[in-house]
Amino acid sequence: MTDNVNAWIAARAYALWELAGRPFGEDHAHWQQAVMERHLLEDTKASPDGLEIMNRKREEPIVTHSPSNVLIVEDEHQLRYDTVDFLEQAGHRVLEAANADEAMILLKRNDIDTLFTDIDMPGSMDGLGLVKTVRVRWPSTKLIVTSGLVALSHSDLEMGVSFISKPASKLELLKLIA
Repeated sequence: MTDNVNAWIAARAYALWELAGRPFGEDHAHWQQAVMERHLLEDTKASPDGLEIMNRKREEPIVTHSPSNVLIVEDEHQLRYDTVDFLEQAGHRVLEAANADEAMILLKRNDIDTLFTDIDMPGSMDGLGLVKTVRVRWPSTKLIVTSGLVALSHSDLEMGVSFISKPASKLELLKLIA
């Protein structure tokens, strides 16, 4: 890698670290995400600012597989909007809820393939309570849990539930949904 590439990766890793709330001991994870994003830029020959992507009109979704129905449950508005926009651009049908109560209404009225939920949310139940309810009532729904406060490992959660820490890597999220 050139010095310019290393500078870009360092700046991006620092930005990811700041977005995550400057957590102690998370440098390596943010550095890896920045390296992965840089490789993606190089592999797709996209510009660092992404203007050519934003200006391009697309007739087809980015992902060529059949779209799945994804429910995003996140009380932080900007994170939810960003995730919804990204997944819609990737070709998924996306529903959104600000808490578990809203999510339960949407789950009852729609066929949801994947639930992506934050753990810490206001309302009658948190994200883990929502996961337990969905696991019982809709066992075929794929479950992905995220948190910026709680660090869980895959072994901490029952089979069929995935965990990614905030801020969730969009590429990792796409892999988990697929």
